[in-house]
Amino acid sequence: MSKSQAIIVVTLALVIGYAAGYFTRIVRFPAGFERQRPSSSVAGKTPQKYRAPISLAVEKAQQLQAGGKLQEAQKLLLDQLRIYPQAEEAQTARDLLGTINTELFFSNKSLYGKTEYTVEHGDSLARIAHKLNSTPEMIMRANDLGSTLIHPGDRLVVPDGEFTLTIDLPNERVVVHHGDGFFKQYPMKAIDLPRSSQPRLSTKVSGTFFWKDGERISPASPEIDKATPWVHLARSGYILYGVSEENGVESEAVEISEGEKREGAAPAESATPSPDPDIPPRGIAMLKDDLTELLMLLRRGTPVTIIREHK
Repeated sequence: MSKSQAIIVVTLALVIGYAAGYFTRIVRFPAGFERQRPSSSVAGKTPQKYRAPISLAVEKAQQLQAGGKLQEAQKLLLDQLRIYPQAEEAQTARDLLGTINTELFFSNKSLYGKTEYTVEHGDSLARIAHKLNSTPEMIMRANDLGSTLIHPGDRLVVPDGEFTLTIDLPNERVVVHHGDGFFKQYPMKAIDLPRSSQPRLSTKVSGTFFWKDGERISPASPEIDKATPWVHLARSGYILYGVSEENGVESEAVEISEGEKREGAAPAESATPSPDPDIPPRGIAMLKDDLTELLMLLRRGTPVTIIREHK
């Protein structure tokens, strides 16, 4: 091979190599794509921090809620919680979803969880509630009624009162379910309950009461706003009671065995003793406003599951 032929061969090899490299770059990095270097920002811009889809969905749902698009916000959050039920942001999503669910449930402009009903002769709120699995209080709130007075021909929306309650002690949450789905959750402020070897207990709501200065008062009393709400469960020592944000209760709880008695021992005392006669000797403390709202969703016989430990 002559010297001129060798130069031609080398030149062709260089051209072919350059063309191959250029083609590879086009395939890997199309037009408009700028490769980012980990050690520096692109064009002087700081790379954005990764955000989970459910976190972005919460922000979007808040915007929809502010714009009155509650059903769209509800669907968005439900979809995200189905995909990311254990995500770090799932708790925030559930809190927001609970607020939206409650607003929809008690709105007379939405049929979410409700039935339309026309009042007939002889009807009363109690009779309608019994017929349609609701409560007079739910019907009054959903229809903005100032009294129990109704007339034949009135059109009402009647909320479905088919709720169940889960008291999740490890996560310190009281969770409300409507039908088979999540409805809302509330935080606990303090826990003082009898000890049990069972990881899960089943019971029901046995009654709701209001106390003021150690005396039980009627829900219709003008002093109801100053009273302490209680929810009794059909299991000894299990009471939900309300406390104010300012006063609160001791957060530490020492559990006493159910029926535990030793010869010569003094009676067991509550882990959260209080001079307030409206605070029960033991139970679960919730914020008063939360428990007052929860009372609207409960009735005598509402099923309750108590989770003491997760498997």
